[in-house]
Amino acid sequence: MSAGIMARMAAWNWGRLLMALALAGAAAGTWWQVRSARLPDNVQQIVLLLPDAESNDPVQVQAWQDAAEELGIHLVPRTASQVMRAGRQAQGTAFILPDTLHRRMSDVLIGHLRERVRAGDTLMLVHDAGLSDIDGRYRSERSRLSDLAGVQYGLYGELKTGMLRDTPAWVLPEQVQALGIPPGKLVRGAEGRPQTSAQPAPGPDEPLSIAGYVYGELKYPTFVTRGHYDGTRLMTTADGSLLAGLHRFGAGQVLFVNLPLTQLKVRTDGLLLHSFLQYYAERVVGTPQLSPMPQGRGAVVMNWHIDDRKALPALERAAEMGAFKQGPYSIHFTAGPDVNEEGDGKGMDMANNPQAQDWVRRLGAAGHEIGSHGGWIHNWFGSRADKLDREVAASLIERNSSLLLEVGGKAVHEYSAPVGNHPTWTTAWLRKRGLRSYYFTGNTGMAPTRSYQDGVRPLPDIWSYPVLNFGVYASFEEAKADQMPETEVAAWLTDVNRFCADHRTLRLVYFHPIGLVMYPQAFQRWLENGKELADQGRLRWMTMARYSEFANQRLRTRWTLVDSSQSASLPSQQLEAHHPQSLDGMTWLLPRSRYGPPTIASGQAVIDEIDGQWRVVAGPGTGLRLHLPLEPRGARAPS
Repeated sequence: MSAGIMARMAAWNWGRLLMALALAGAAAGTWWQVRSARLPDNVQQIVLLLPDAESNDPVQVQAWQDAAEELGIHLVPRTASQVMRAGRQAQGTAFILPDTLHRRMSDVLIGHLRERVRAGDTLMLVHDAGLSDIDGRYRSERSRLSDLAGVQYGLYGELKTGMLRDTPAWVLPEQVQALGIPPGKLVRGAEGRPQTSAQPAPGPDEPLSIAGYVYGELKYPTFVTRGHYDGTRLMTTADGSLLAGLHRFGAGQVLFVNLPLTQLKVRTDGLLLHSFLQYYAERVVGTPQLSPMPQGRGAVVMNWHIDDRKALPALERAAEMGAFKQGPYSIHFTAGPDVNEEGDGKGMDMANNPQAQDWVRRLGAAGHEIGSHGGWIHNWFGSRADKLDREVAASLIERNSSLLLEVGGKAVHEYSAPVGNHPTWTTAWLRKRGLRSYYFTGNTGMAPTRSYQDGVRPLPDIWSYPVLNFGVYASFEEAKADQMPETEVAAWLTDVNRFCADHRTLRLVYFHPIGLVMYPQAFQRWLENGKELADQGRLRWMTMARYSEFANQRLRTRWTLVDSSQSASLPSQQLEAHHPQSLDGMTWLLPRSRYGPPTIASGQAVIDEIDGQWRVVAGPGTGLRLHLPLEPRGARAPS
């Protein structure tokens, strides 16, 4: 993958950007302990708290709403005046104060939130929210929200612009699982070695840094923090400043996230916003979630990129290894006769190559999804797709897809850009032609998402499939070039399988067939482990097109959660869901630490218990109503 392409997509100097925006207005706990903390008694919604001014960027607000929708979380935007008017009648609310959108805040609103949390509400406080007063001025000593955060920050009087600096983000080893950071996204030590289960467990003082494909350890703009933190640290910096933590404040709890989640999300780095929103909803608030996966079962997309004729012998070797006895996989071809330059004759030449044509037909007949790997001449197109006239670039993409349709007899529903060069216009162009799935080198490490690119709001129903990085690598060939041991590659691949199974999510791993020959034992172990987990009913292989079809059906599900308590001694809620076609396969997950066994009031569903959660899998029908008893305070089921 071209580092220059990746730079255009993901490498932003966040410190300079956010400092410029900010100055415009200025003259040790464990995962088990967090999960076992008392959850709020009867929260029905999470409120995204916005200022009253109409200047809120709709793209940034939509970024939070899209993330919540993709995670299956109810998120309701409310303005400051709406929250203030509701007063104490709305006690039992979980608030999010987002960065960027809510920098200016009045003392009255801060005092109101402080009392709400002290009385039992929960708050997710993000980065620069409330950093300046209503007139855009900083307080000289510290942020007025420092007591809620649990540390002093926003130290403008002492540090001036130095209050904000770029720093690596260290995840505490015991919090990796709780935050849902996928395998390969963390590197350890000064050498930046990707963390896998094949290595000894990191020590308490050994950093696990968030890393990006190509770039390795990433740096984020964070505020210097001071003072003792009496709470559960989740992420930190090299000098001990708090990046994220959860602590009690009166009868409530505050999750402080010292990272610019909104800005990262709209600039093609959405993993952290999704991770912290999931953590807050599941482990702090304890709200029901509509699972992103059918039956709440994890999946892996195995994405093959077949660029030129040299891949054909490797495909034969993969078949000998039994690769195609499992699946289905997403298998993408570049069909033209050339690779580096027009006329070099190194390409697949699908139009005239019977062996290549046979592979397309065989794989399609076996149920694998045949996709288009871009613009006809792989490397030539990939190095200049963002510079070519759009009509020229589009004609090459169209030519590639048309030949695959002609050879395979099936329309193309998936796309991957050669060397990851996916100009922003490409997404709308693909959607107009019926595609709803594309491979993407931004948002690395994420589940399928509707990607913001260049700050542009995404289309509502076309899904990007971010590549899952393995430290600075993503493909087997890249790892082999640095002599990465096969045991480490095998561990990463099986770690990915287990992560997707345990978190009931989906990730994409991509490679070229030649890479399988470089790491045959690792690939064989990946297949064996995938089959083991599939036989246990915990994991499946899935194509991009198949998941996108489900994801778009899922977006049409409408559901509500309301208080249905008969008395204070018998608190309960009611969940009601509807779908215009069918709810079949839609799945809700509810924490046992908050809810007793659900019962079906109407509709069809199967209810079981899995990993400390109630799983409700809807059956056929357009409606479902559930009765959800709330566990009395002090009688929570153990996590």
